[in-house]
Amino acid sequence: MPDALNFPDIWANLVDRWVSADEDSAEFPRLTKRHRSLLRQLTPVILVNRIVVLTAPSKWVRTETETHLSELICDVLYEEVGYPVTLSLSVEDATPEGDSEPTVIPKAERIPEMDYQRESDHDHDSGSPQSAHSPQSGMQPGMPGDMQRDMQPGVQPGMQRPMHSGLQQNMPPAGGSAPTNFNQGVQGEPGTTPERQRQHWEDLTGSHFQQRGGSANEVQNTRGGVRDNSENRLNPDYTFDTFVTGSSNQFANAACRAVAERPAQAYNPLFIWGDSGLGKTHLLHAIGHYARDLRSGMKVRYISSEEMTNEFVNSVRDGRGEQFKRRYRNLDMLIVDDVQFLQGKESTQEEFFHTFNALQQANRQIVLSSDRPPWQLNTLEDRLRTRFEGGLITDVQTPDLETRMAILSKKAQMEGTYLPDDVLELIASRYEKSIRELEGALIRVTAYCSLSKEPVTKEAAEVALRDIMPDPKDVEVTPQIIIEVITSYFNVTPDELIGKAKHRYLVTARQLAMYLCRELTELPLKEIGEVFGGRDHTTVIYAERKVRTTIQEDRKTFQQIQELTQRIKSRARQ
Repeated sequence: MPDALNFPDIWANLVDRWVSADEDSAEFPRLTKRHRSLLRQLTPVILVNRIVVLTAPSKWVRTETETHLSELICDVLYEEVGYPVTLSLSVEDATPEGDSEPTVIPKAERIPEMDYQRESDHDHDSGSPQSAHSPQSGMQPGMPGDMQRDMQPGVQPGMQRPMHSGLQQNMPPAGGSAPTNFNQGVQGEPGTTPERQRQHWEDLTGSHFQQRGGSANEVQNTRGGVRDNSENRLNPDYTFDTFVTGSSNQFANAACRAVAERPAQAYNPLFIWGDSGLGKTHLLHAIGHYARDLRSGMKVRYISSEEMTNEFVNSVRDGRGEQFKRRYRNLDMLIVDDVQFLQGKESTQEEFFHTFNALQQANRQIVLSSDRPPWQLNTLEDRLRTRFEGGLITDVQTPDLETRMAILSKKAQMEGTYLPDDVLELIASRYEKSIRELEGALIRVTAYCSLSKEPVTKEAAEVALRDIMPDPKDVEVTPQIIIEVITSYFNVTPDELIGKAKHRYLVTARQLAMYLCRELTELPLKEIGEVFGGRDHTTVIYAERKVRTTIQEDRKTFQQIQELTQRIKSRARQ
């Protein structure tokens, strides 16, 4: 990952190449003269934890960039740095004249310098009034004023500017890549060393922006006021209100609600298992949301076992093991997804065992999920497996036809689309294994009808889904088959497809291949990432979301997916 200190050089080099590229260049998207002018006016601030911060000289430039260039910039940076990024734009010199001196922040309101004390974590995590300064308080000299206002806790960012408010005031000054006056210290306190200030900035942002799909969760409005999802990593779309209950998940849903209503009193730990794509992750997020709705100051954290492993390895490498321990052992509720991926990671299992014990002894709630029950996690240490078995174990099963129809109807309603009953039944009757398959089929149907300007009918749905309808024979699609078809279609080699090259045509082919692996196989994100050169699972998520969005807007890409799917299934039958 590029260091934050190098980002201005990376940006300058990238812009020079992009604006001078030929119109038919395969490496960069085409730019108009106005686009080139806009790019040259943007100033790089920092790239940290997949957030790119740029400043614009005026609100007009910022608005034009957000409207016409933000997606292109994210795509090009993705190719340049090798992972998805989120763009945040602010305006230079936005501080009103006359504010020559920054407002002094009361000591009680300052962010602790390098500590994860429990009380401070509660305030920071829940967006409590103690951490919500007035828009002008604590501004950093040299930093754009409106960026600082965007970073205030509890302030909703603009719809086109996904900068999370939890960044606080420790952003480096505009026009540079890192703080220029380290002696100023954190929040103006004297004596802070450069390493400590830099570390403090990374600590504050490190867990905020590693969201799936490369986008930062924004502050969500709830009936309890403002919910800050940055630290707890909860998906705002996954709540009990959006979860469809049927006979296949009724008991699991009831258990999850009970845990959210009475943490560490009902069932501790709660272990949910079931095949991929049946709603386990949705339930985990819903527990976190509901628990926080009922208790505004509750400190909840959702994380996958793979992400937890990465955090632990990085903390050991950087000598921050104690911080890792405090971060997790001071929680009120820890939610860990896909614990089966802890298998074979002995050091992480050791640390997780002690974290599990510390939380349980402190009467804090633990929620776990896996694709199999605890007794089948054969390579986990016995002491972990027996602890998993010590609470309530519940499973989610394949939903029946009525539940699948209800899920489709709910999803369509959330997307603002109406599906006739015969279309609902067509899709639900053909896709029985996975809710993810149902949602993918729904997107195909709505995309086809939207691009064809046709009403959503059973006939149109059959045309849209003809190439991906489950085969009556037991046809197994593997990543190897998908790679063979993609490389043949785009005339590239397998090594180029799974390699690190960032040419635009290769990135497009790679993203389509990852999307089709999600659509046509049952492989989890981590395994798909490993197939494509050991890439991080967030890259797979970004590719899937990118293609899903594109096929709803671009007929050429939609037809490519249809043709590729047909070729892949034909190859699988051979």
